[in-house]
Amino acid sequence: MQVQQHYVSPLFGTDDPVRIFDVGYHKTPPLHCFGPAVRPYYLLHLIEKGRGYVLRNGERTELSAGDAFLIKPEEVTLYCSDEKEPWEYRWISFEGSLAKMLLEKTTDKLFMKYQKSGIIALKTAFENRVNDYMGCLNTLFEVLNSIKDARKGDDETDVITAAMHYIENNYFRAIDVGTLAMQMGFSRAYFTSIFSKRTGETPYGYLTKIRIRRAKEYLETRSYSVEEIAYSVGFSSVQRFSELFKKYTGVSPLQYRKSILKV
Repeated sequence: MQVQQHYVSPLFGTDDPVRIFDVGYHKTPPLHCFGPAVRPYYLLHLIEKGRGYVLRNGERTELSAGDAFLIKPEEVTLYCSDEKEPWEYRWISFEGSLAKMLLEKTTDKLFMKYQKSGIIALKTAFENRVNDYMGCLNTLFEVLNSIKDARKGDDETDVITAAMHYIENNYFRAIDVGTLAMQMGFSRAYFTSIFSKRTGETPYGYLTKIRIRRAKEYLETRSYSVEEIAYSVGFSSVQRFSELFKKYTGVSPLQYRKSILKV
């Protein structure tokens, strides 16, 4: 049995409107069960692989990969993995005065579908051991958005929408197109093909344009140096940033700033 979790609760105060306790991953053995038990907070599971069921108020609900289930505070729940295809799931737990409102704006159900951007957000938070306040909140919002967006369906178009949303909100991270494609369930070549067909850009081109657009916003003030901006928008070096900025805009970052600020 493989259970991994990353605690983040010490970062949150008792007065914070949203408090996140942990994110985690569990590769369960066959017929593994938890409960019947209660939790003092909201606990949201995204099933990544396999099958299982949730027993709540005497009602059994069968679930599989692509499904999510929510456990509410102080709610008695039992959940068990399948004998032949035990499930693997990721979770995030949270509470706070705004937690209920966030869920109401996301879904009115206890069982729902999610888009793959939700799994990516949880994987990223776990693997990078995200432990800053805004990073934790961003993870929760990404997961909730993946549930809200899944109402539209889970065809290729919606997968690309999820990928675009992830890139737009994580452009400052080291995003690898091959890894993103794999997490979306496609080969890199096929993912690039359908992404380009939908957006007119390759995934890397789309990411670069977002980074350049954000860099322009930073350059339009005197608040940050070119080096600070390069790293802030996700480039690994100032040289690479300057090369791509000139390729996309026709001028260097400093020339762009000078033309905007007229100095």
